[in-house]
Amino acid sequence: MKRFLITASFVLAAAGSAFASYNGVEIRERIFNDRPDSTLLVTNNYPAAVQFTETGFGPGGFANRHSAYLSTNGGASAEDIDYADAFDISMRVNHLAQTNVNVEAGFQADLFGFGFFGQLPNGEIAAFGSIFPFVSFGIQPFGATIDLRIIHDPGDGDGINPLPLGGARSTFQYGYNLGSGWVYSAQLPMGGSEGGIPDVAPFLLGFGVQNNGAAETGALADTLFTDIVVAKVPAPGAMALVGLAGLVGLRRRR
Repeated sequence: MKRFLITASFVLAAAGSAFASYNGVEIRERIFNDRPDSTLLVTNNYPAAVQFTETGFGPGGFANRHSAYLSTNGGASAEDIDYADAFDISMRVNHLAQTNVNVEAGFQADLFGFGFFGQLPNGEIAAFGSIFPFVSFGIQPFGATIDLRIIHDPGDGDGINPLPLGGARSTFQYGYNLGSGWVYSAQLPMGGSEGGIPDVAPFLLGFGVQNNGAAETGALADTLFTDIVVAKVPAPGAMALVGLAGLVGLRRRR
C-alpha cells in the first residue's frame, strides 16, 4: 500500500472539524502497582513534555507501570483508535536518572493485553504485545536518549470481516534513532481476520514507563518524553473535503 503523510496543521486548516486531532494525553498511573509504597510524580505538559519520576519503591513485587494515552478531548479520556485511523507518531525518550531499577520506556498500547515499542533494560529495541506486529532490532547501545516512531497505514478491511481475498492488510512501521540516523523496520502487516485494528474494543495508544525490579531503598527512575509529534491522517471523508476545498480554491482563481 502506498503511504501518504499529511501534516496535522494543513489538514485541520483544510478540513475544519472533519476529524479530531490528538490534543492531550490521559495519564493512567499504577496500571501495574506491585510497589504501592513508591512516590510517583507525573508532570504533564503535553505536547512539549511528559515526565514520570518515581522513587522510594519499598517492598513489593515485579513492576509499576504508568501510561499517557493519546486523547482528542484535552486529556479527559483516552481516544479509541479504530481501523481507519492512520497516524504517524514520534517522540524522544530521555532517561534523566535510572538508579537501582530497570526501566523500559517507549510507546505503550492497550488492546487484548499490553503492547510496547521501545528499548528494554538490556538494550534490545523491540515491539511486541497487544496487536503490535513483532519486531526486534537487536541489542543496541543504551544511551541517555532514544527517538522512536510508529507509522500506521490502514488496509482494506475496515468494517469487513474476514478480509477479502487479496485485500491489503494494515501495516505498522517502527523506527528508532540513537543519534546517528533513523533505522526503520519494513511495513509489517497486521494479523487478525480483518487485517487491522479491531473496532470491537478500544485500542489505546500512547507512551510511558514500566519500572521493573526496583531495590527497596535507593531506587530512582526519572523519564522524560519530549519532541512529541502526532500527525493523524484524516479518514476518506475528510480527505474528500480537503480535495473539495482545493477545487473550490482553483475555481475561484479562474
